[in-house]
Amino acid sequence: MEPATTLAIIILVVAILILLYYYLESTNNPVYQNIHEHASGFSSRVSQEEYITNITGRVNNFSDKFKDRVQDDEEEHVSKTDIMSKKITQFIDEQSEQVIEDWDLATNKDLDSIIEKYENLESELNSYKETNDTRVSDLEERVNKIDEELKSFKK
Repeated sequence: MEPATTLAIIILVVAILILLYYYLESTNNPVYQNIHEHASGFSSRVSQEEYITNITGRVNNFSDKFKDRVQDDEEEHVSKTDIMSKKITQFIDEQSEQVIEDWDLATNKDLDSIIEKYENLESELNSYKETNDTRVSDLEERVNKIDEELKSFKK
């Protein structure tokens, strides 16, 4: 039998026992009363045992120590993160110019310069287009005049 099958059977048996217990409780069956009395007596006897009391105390002490340790770890983790963040920020502030130069990074100043050069180039290109368009139109007019004069000579 596989472990999963065994686990499923155990869970099913426990569920049936729990349902049976609640059924007996709801019907006030004398069997339930007897089980309840035995369980109450057993739990009171177990709680009076010195061994159980010692274990309970140890578990409580351990859980308190564990809680304290977890809180200390969280505070230590936060403080380590803050320290690391501050060191990174300090490094970036001190070494930013060198990092920019080493990695050939663009700065806002570089981008502004490129945008200014682009705008100048664009305006020069537009003015060239305008002057070129006027020259072309002048040349077309001359060619047309020459064509007309040639046609008139041929006639």
